[in-house]
Amino acid sequence: MLQSWREVLPGDHYTVRADGLLNYYDQKIITQLYQPLVGIEATSLYFSLRQETGRGQNDQTATHHHLMGTMNLSLDRILRARKKLEAVGLLRTLKKKQSDPAFFMYLLVPPLTPNQFFNDGLLNVFLYHQIGSKDYHRLSELFLEQPPDSEGFEDLSAAFDEVFESIPSSEFSRDLQEDTRWEDRAHPQKLKFRSYFDFSQLKNYLSDAIVSGEALTEDVRDAIEKLACVYQTDPFDMSRAVESASLHTGTVDIGLLRKEVRDYYRLEHGPNEMPALYERTQPAEACEMSDKVPQTEEEQLISWYETNSPYQLLEELGHGSKPAAPDLRLVENLMFDTKLNPGVINVLIDYISKVNDNNLNKSFVEKVAAQWSRENVRTVRKAMSVAREEKKKHTQQKLPSAAKGPAANRKQPGRARSEVVPKWMKNRDKAGGKRPDGVTEEEAQKRAKWLEDYLNSI
Repeated sequence: MLQSWREVLPGDHYTVRADGLLNYYDQKIITQLYQPLVGIEATSLYFSLRQETGRGQNDQTATHHHLMGTMNLSLDRILRARKKLEAVGLLRTLKKKQSDPAFFMYLLVPPLTPNQFFNDGLLNVFLYHQIGSKDYHRLSELFLEQPPDSEGFEDLSAAFDEVFESIPSSEFSRDLQEDTRWEDRAHPQKLKFRSYFDFSQLKNYLSDAIVSGEALTEDVRDAIEKLACVYQTDPFDMSRAVESASLHTGTVDIGLLRKEVRDYYRLEHGPNEMPALYERTQPAEACEMSDKVPQTEEEQLISWYETNSPYQLLEELGHGSKPAAPDLRLVENLMFDTKLNPGVINVLIDYISKVNDNNLNKSFVEKVAAQWSRENVRTVRKAMSVAREEKKKHTQQKLPSAAKGPAANRKQPGRARSEVVPKWMKNRDKAGGKRPDGVTEEEAQKRAKWLEDYLNSI
């Protein structure tokens, strides 16, 4: 659960400014292109904050309690929505130093234009996997520029000097305030990445005869970061793509670079495969250890599952080796088909690798995942509890008859198919004080406790 009180309180003040010119067409872009990525609450927060722009510097600021009442949302949900807007570049959050109560400035950033969005290389791929191929192409056609058909027309527009007289430069006034910054469209907000791409290692792999370090301009580096995030490309593979995209010219063609990285990915994963851009770690709303120091070994394990991705777990299980393509596709299928959270998938993979001799059998994994999905397992702690119970059952089936003690004569799971005993029958047996096999309930509980302690000690 996101603990908003660590970052913002209802009594903290805020003001809203527009970091660039906002226009009415932005609403269509945000609703159609950004809302599928960030959700309705984040979109609502953007438009709610937008209504508060335009207030003067001396106007009274509002508190977050006001924002909670306006949106009818808890502060946790508002903070979660705010972070989503920040992640996609629609919002910048500034906090005043040494202010009590805290004072925030929210800078609303205009969205990318449709042309920038569909050529972004990150957000458009995210949108593709969020809404599917059919709706993606429908949206792209919705924003396609339709140039007017001017065939058969002639241009009769007047030139400037045909209408107005020129003004001598000596008549210009010094009061024109040429150094004033007029309101304009802001530059697109550059997306931030938690994982750092090693550009120094990339330069070591590049051949000076093909491409120089100066060819890695800011735009090229930005494209490389996005592509590495989407396609999980390491510096060596990226260097081959960069060299292919700059062959014969010495400059990196970003469009060709995207094609090269995509082709490398398809060569490794299959011609029809595209990378899934998903939340690589447990969503904040399903996290238990956010901003919390683990106190026990179990909490340390929960924290690891929540803060690491299934990709990283597969690397750990493979002792640092790159995960196999079938395992990655299996994880992607779990995320899209069963909708399990990444942290839950971490527990699932770790559990199955332990009980199945490090073999991630596809049918077995999908069967357990479907069961967890039906049980609505959303948190890491719940997944660990379910996995622990499943492991006990699995271990009990493997126990030799001698180790099972007096309970060996009763039917065990796996030896014979039997019906599940309903609750009402158990209650009736308890009421009689004796079980069908003549063992008292107290003795049966002692045996069950012994078996549980034995299993836990394995």
